[in-house]
Amino acid sequence: MTQRPAASRLPAVLLLVATLATAAAYLRATLALPYPELADPLGPKIFPMLVSGGLFLCALLMVVDLRRAGDGRTAILLEGNQPFDTRSTLMVLGITAWTGAYFFAFERAGFVLSTAIFLAGLMHVFHRGHVVTNLCTAAGFTAGAWLLFTRVLSVRLPQGLLPF
Repeated sequence: MTQRPAASRLPAVLLLVATLATAAAYLRATLALPYPELADPLGPKIFPMLVSGGLFLCALLMVVDLRRAGDGRTAILLEGNQPFDTRSTLMVLGITAWTGAYFFAFERAGFVLSTAIFLAGLMHVFHRGHVVTNLCTAAGFTAGAWLLFTRVLSVRLPQGLLPF
């Protein structure tokens, strides 16, 4: 039974910690949502709670995967016996910080502005060189989500700096 070096597990552990922190922050924000008196029985919290639950499930699967990696078997997160990867670790930390900035800006800048900038930034990290496509996709997704939440589901989203 071969044990992977602790340094090669660091990016996966950081991803696990970031996922748990995001899930906890999202759940905390969800539980703080006001519950309108005239609402359906599930209320406005059901979708965000499902997202939180999905994040916690992902974290649980990461724990299982990390434990399997300790047995020497092939793991999803840690293919092969790779040395410590500084770039991956910095990417996880950067994405975590970017997500934290999004949570901070969400109420202040509003849903539309903060979500469009957040998505455009993430897409730039994962799809470099596709600036127009990234911007159009981020704007399109944000507009579609705004229409879905405000017009179809009657959810009040933070207005922020923009007049809608």
